[in-house]
Amino acid sequence: MSKTENQKKLLKILNEIFQLDQSDLDFGIYRIMNTKNQEINEFLDKDLISSVAKAFSKSENEAEQNELDELKSKDTVLGYINGDESTKKAFENLDDVKRYILLNEKLSTATTSSNLENDVFSHLANFFKRYYKDGDFVSLRRYKKDTYAIPYEGEEVKLHWANSDQYYIKSGEYFRDYTFTVNDKTIHLKLSDAQTQSNNNKDTSDKERRFVILESNPCEVIEDELYINFEYKAIGKEKQDKLNEEAIAKALESIEDLEFLTALNDLAPTEKNKKRTIFEKHLKSYTSRNSFDYFIHKDLGGFLGRELDFYIKNEILFLDDIMDSPIKYDEVMGKIKIFKEVAQKIIDFVTQLEELQKKLWEKKKFIIETNYCITLDRIDENYYEEIFACDEQKAEWKTLFDVDVQSVDDLKEEKYLILDTKFFDMKFKYKLLSEFDNLDENIDGVLINSENFGALNLLQSRYKEQIKTVYIDPPYNTGNDGFLYNDNYQHSSWMSFMYDRLALGRKLMSDDGGIFNSIDDYSIENAYFIFNELFNKNNFISTIIWERAFAPISLKKTFSQSHDFLLNYAKNLDNYKMNGIKRDEENLSRYKNLDNDSRGIWQSDNFSVGPEIEAKIYTIVTPSGRKVLPPSGRCWLLTKERFKEFSKDNRIWYGVYGSGVPRLKRFLSESKADVTPMTIWKRTDVGDNQESTRELKNIFGQALFTNPKPLRYLNQIIHIGSNKNSIILDYFAGSGTTGHAVINLNREDNGKRKYILVEMGEYFDSVTKPRIQKVIYSDSWKDGKATENGENGISQIFKYFKLESYEDSLNNLEFKRTEEQQKAFDYYPEAKEDYILNYSLDVESQGSLLNIDTFSTPFDYKLKIATSSVGETKDTNIDLVETFNYLLGLVVKRMEMIKDYIIVEGQNLKGDKILIIWRDGQSNEKLNEFFKTMAWSSKDREFDIIYVNGDNNLDNLRKDEDHHKVKLIEQEFKKLMFGE
Repeated sequence: MSKTENQKKLLKILNEIFQLDQSDLDFGIYRIMNTKNQEINEFLDKDLISSVAKAFSKSENEAEQNELDELKSKDTVLGYINGDESTKKAFENLDDVKRYILLNEKLSTATTSSNLENDVFSHLANFFKRYYKDGDFVSLRRYKKDTYAIPYEGEEVKLHWANSDQYYIKSGEYFRDYTFTVNDKTIHLKLSDAQTQSNNNKDTSDKERRFVILESNPCEVIEDELYINFEYKAIGKEKQDKLNEEAIAKALESIEDLEFLTALNDLAPTEKNKKRTIFEKHLKSYTSRNSFDYFIHKDLGGFLGRELDFYIKNEILFLDDIMDSPIKYDEVMGKIKIFKEVAQKIIDFVTQLEELQKKLWEKKKFIIETNYCITLDRIDENYYEEIFACDEQKAEWKTLFDVDVQSVDDLKEEKYLILDTKFFDMKFKYKLLSEFDNLDENIDGVLINSENFGALNLLQSRYKEQIKTVYIDPPYNTGNDGFLYNDNYQHSSWMSFMYDRLALGRKLMSDDGGIFNSIDDYSIENAYFIFNELFNKNNFISTIIWERAFAPISLKKTFSQSHDFLLNYAKNLDNYKMNGIKRDEENLSRYKNLDNDSRGIWQSDNFSVGPEIEAKIYTIVTPSGRKVLPPSGRCWLLTKERFKEFSKDNRIWYGVYGSGVPRLKRFLSESKADVTPMTIWKRTDVGDNQESTRELKNIFGQALFTNPKPLRYLNQIIHIGSNKNSIILDYFAGSGTTGHAVINLNREDNGKRKYILVEMGEYFDSVTKPRIQKVIYSDSWKDGKATENGENGISQIFKYFKLESYEDSLNNLEFKRTEEQQKAFDYYPEAKEDYILNYSLDVESQGSLLNIDTFSTPFDYKLKIATSSVGETKDTNIDLVETFNYLLGLVVKRMEMIKDYIIVEGQNLKGDKILIIWRDGQSNEKLNEFFKTMAWSSKDREFDIIYVNGDNNLDNLRKDEDHHKVKLIEQEFKKLMFGE
């Protein structure tokens, strides 16, 4: 059956919503939707369209027409029909005639079924077009053109931005460099850094940004790898696909190497495009990754349900048209009923898809291989022979520290060399870790290579309300800082991005904690909105101005910015205590001892204050005999009686000749050790951008990171905001300056501060982690080499790991429908639609999200993990042991491997003593035997909870009505990972 224009219009919109128009993409949610393509098409093309027709066929007027025909055969009705005016007047109050008149009027004025059906399809298309744009659902309530309504519930102040009810999920990593390999030839699609700096020019703000091949240097071969260079700029409304075609032609024209040309022209056909090349495929994926999927709605079903009611009331239900016409009322209400039923089916289906993505985003992420960096002074010398035998470790020491270890004796001399357990096998790692009682207490830092939302989410159970100081240096949303945003919602994208991460970070802060956030004046207003919403404006402490530059940029048209801001908020201002800053030489130089006072050096201070108080206005006679009154409008600091006491104690200074205005002597010995910080931080005191760049050059021999913060700047922040035993968190860690500053402060005052650094960038392995290793070994570097050869190292252990990403979660997703499910549909076909619309995606993906069956051999648990920006994956071992520790929020006391069992002891934040036993396929009999060998008992009080993987027959006790002492790891793992 041919489709009407309105049906085609609706299907076009729904194809876009369900990503069916992106069937040539094979990554992320698009790959998932491709597996469901046939089922979705069947629903949209057949079931949905036919359901509208069926709904109207049910409301056809056959019964009423039959009743009307029957009435026409009655004498009274015939008399009325054929009678003159007086006869009609006499018959019109008879029941049969009244019924005839009503039905005749209704059927003669009723809109035809086909017109009503067409109207419903038109409204469906308009509704979903209104709320869906460029891959996301956004509220676009309209009273009139270009005017929007914001939902309001009577709040004193309503903070709202376009995407405030959505998670920002975009990853900036794909934006920078996309790499793929064909026939052993490596090809990079590279974004030119020089071009991104002009992205946010205000004169192009009305244009949309696109990827365009770089005209001046489209292609270049570097070390036998091909780089195809692009710029990302505002150009207007031209389609990206068209620009891709131009880029392919331009690139192929400029490449001279025949092998690269052959590789790029290899075919990668699709059903629609039989001649698609591998170059076309990857360029489409690269540009699409940065054009789609910015957000996941937190409550799409609720949002669309509310908007549906709003749409009906404002676009379909016009009271003036139906109030005086019962017939029109029935017609409109019938149309609304069918429109709402069909719209709700679409809403249910699209909500199911969005809820699956939300589930993947919100779930706790797996940890991929945990390792430890440990200075040799913390390792027993019995391990040194085995350490010395590891050539990879020695090679890293040479690379990082320029230390060439020639013998075991060298290890004894170089006590601040850092062993990295990644170079050793699992047995060695756990044997080494077993040497540490109270393992977590011994760990000085944690480095996490992850998108920060996932990392903060995983840290919740372990570090809840324990972080004293948070410092973050997020992207400033200027267009040249790597932050990706939907062209229509730049500021909304940034605010959604920041809001959810700040909310998770706030939960980790202690009640006396504070947060410092670097920002510039372009985004400071939006930052205030978010912080006031999350932290309450009553917990605002200050806005600090940092002089980050001193030389003007001559190319600027107006002002050359020389400052950034540092926002400071407390979690609870009543409990927040700030440290002062150390006195510098300039401050100390103000103290003298001009009268050789035995109490030591002092400086003089103003003795008058305002406003004037009568009791403190009196005449002071100086030693020279001069009479002095306080200045007009002011008074003396002290009453006359207290002044006499201070004079007697030689605390008033009248100048060298005894005739000056009196001033108060303040002794350094009686002053606070630190000075109250001020809100303007000069570059001479805390450093600037040039200094921070020099610092990185000294550490690495070259500048490997753009715009790091200077070490003195972070030193001051951490000194002000933390104590000697505080935990400091930075979830935009960048080059690792925060960790560096914590290590330096501990080195200076023997503090025990701990640091947690989260960084998602690829430079985690090339900058962030190596920087921490280097500054542990020495605090003095020049041209990439330690100037003191490790003599000023510091004893440390830090743990580091990588997290599964959201994209990894998508890549591991598979849908499997069992034979039993299919048979159930055959028996109960009426249940199929409800299942497909509401449950199929969640039910059929369960096994791929967490494969509990493989927990019997937990050390071989694997996931497909992306190996490069192109999305190529490799089966990678997952660290279930460490993942479970974080899911429990376990403070680890001890970890060791005994007889192929991994044993973890610790306690959760509630204080429960916990034992975890991981076995690798051992039978229950062997488990029972091992349990006895270890002299454990589930009946004593040594442990409150015992976790074991796999069904077991250990003696169990019921802790209370709902809880047993011995628990299955699998059940707890699933519950904690998905928040069930």
